[in-house]
Amino acid sequence: MIKKILIPYATYGNGHKVVANYIKDNFKQKNPDIKVETLDILDYATPFMRKVSKGIFEKTMFAKNPFLWEFIYRFYNHKFRSLGMRRLCYHLFDNDKLRHKMQEFNPDIIISTHFFASILASRYIRYNLINSKLYTVITDYEVHEAWTKASNVEEAIIVSNKEMRSELLERGVPKNKIKVFGIPLSDAFCEQLDSKECKKKLKLDNGQITILFFGGGNNSSVSLPFLEKLIMGDYKVNVVFIAGRNNELRKKVSDLVKKNNIANIQVLGFVDKVKEYMVASDLVITKPGGLTVTECLFLQKPMLLINKSAGQEKANYKFLVKNKYALKASNPKEFGIYLDKISKNPKILDVMSKNMGKEKKKKAIDELYSLVMKEHKFKVNDIHSK
Repeated sequence: MIKKILIPYATYGNGHKVVANYIKDNFKQKNPDIKVETLDILDYATPFMRKVSKGIFEKTMFAKNPFLWEFIYRFYNHKFRSLGMRRLCYHLFDNDKLRHKMQEFNPDIIISTHFFASILASRYIRYNLINSKLYTVITDYEVHEAWTKASNVEEAIIVSNKEMRSELLERGVPKNKIKVFGIPLSDAFCEQLDSKECKKKLKLDNGQITILFFGGGNNSSVSLPFLEKLIMGDYKVNVVFIAGRNNELRKKVSDLVKKNNIANIQVLGFVDKVKEYMVASDLVITKPGGLTVTECLFLQKPMLLINKSAGQEKANYKFLVKNKYALKASNPKEFGIYLDKISKNPKILDVMSKNMGKEKKKKAIDELYSLVMKEHKFKVNDIHSK
């Protein structure tokens, strides 16, 4: 019988942590007798290395120098060069403090949402420091070689689409280990809401196209010129701009709206019930982060992608554009062209939404739960279900 589950992640970006918490909450709700914990492996790096590694990734490479991040991402996406990524992982995180934590908790099951966490867990399993079964959830829409470095130990690798299954097979991962479940979302997010009711509640039920614009996070440095193009274009649309916790950006946008006397835009900061705005929207403008992409796919909301994406986000938008789930604007001029087309022919969005229907799956988080429980001889029917 499974007693303890550990869900490690690394907070390079927020998506890995969010998915880890979704899994934790879902498993605990289904079976309160199981002890489930999450663990951020960055907490076990030295303060200096934690600050430097996060700063380099999130602020220097990812946000300000996407071309450098793209080079590094592609360089290490290679069978042998990726061994350097594994060594980097050991240097950053493998220390007595983390080993003690892993041995003290001694999980029966490990469900990792970041490749660094999978690499470390596989090492501890090989060294017999822990006696755990390892599962990995890939939180993007392309397989990077770093995600394969624990495949000889993993029980299963969870991917978001069939193309990724093919990629893993080409890289030598056994077919029986690859599960196309999708990226787990929370139970709350998966609850069905009515679009018309959400539009009415949010005062967006005026018959115009509703555009939801995510402008915060790593997207904030490039979102403003695109937003200016949107609000100055005199399009007959509703616009909801979410700045998140970026108060400086929220003030800039609010001042811009006030200065130009724009009536059709709501400027919001941090929003608890983002899903209601997503359900009410007809188009989502965002960067192609794995979690946001998954939410839009689940709700069948077409996307217009705007930032200077690199690495995994570039792979995400290529997947979306290729399958006609999204449009990608590299600059405000191209962005304006797409907005003109959509405003003149809203049926474009209907076609994109219909295309996205083929990606709809069962709740990924339920499939993951059933997989873990069945493979380890836990009677799923006896578990406290929602």
